Amino acid sequence: MPTEIRAFFDRYRDAFNALDGEAVAQLYAVPSGIVSAQQYTHWPVFEPIAENMAALCKLYADHGFRSASYEPSAFIQQGEHCAVSDLSWVIERTEGQEPWRFNTTYNLLRTPEGWRVLLCTAYEERRLNA
Repeated sequence: MPTEIRAFFDRYRDAFNALDGEAVAQLYAVPSGIVSAQQYTHWPVFEPIAENMAALCKLYADHGFRSASYEPSAFIQQGEHCAVSDLSWVIERTEGQEPWRFNTTYNLLRTPEGWRVLLCTAYEERRLNA
C-alpha cells in the first residue's frame, strides 16, 4: 500500500477513534455509496453520509468502543486517480468485551481535496452484537 493511501486510512481510523462522524464523512466522495450483504445505499449528497457516520460512531460508543485499528489485506492501484484497498478492522471494546472484527473494501478516488472513498463494501461484516 502506498504511503499516501496509508496516510489516508490513518486519518480515517483517527476520525473513528475520535468518534467524529463528521470527520469520517469528510473522507467520502460526493456522491458515494456503501454495499453490504443486505443492500446498496447511494449517498447523492453529503448530509446522508454524515448522518450514517454519526450513527455508526454512536453505535460504537453505545457498545463500549475503545479504539479502531486496521491491517491492509490487499491493494490495487488503478491508474493515477483510482485505487482499491481491502482492510481487516478490529474494534477494541471496554470492560473485557470481545473485539469486533470485520473486513471492508474501499474503492478510492483521488479528488482535488485528496483521496476519498467512492464505494465502501462491507463484507465478512458479522452482526455487531453487544
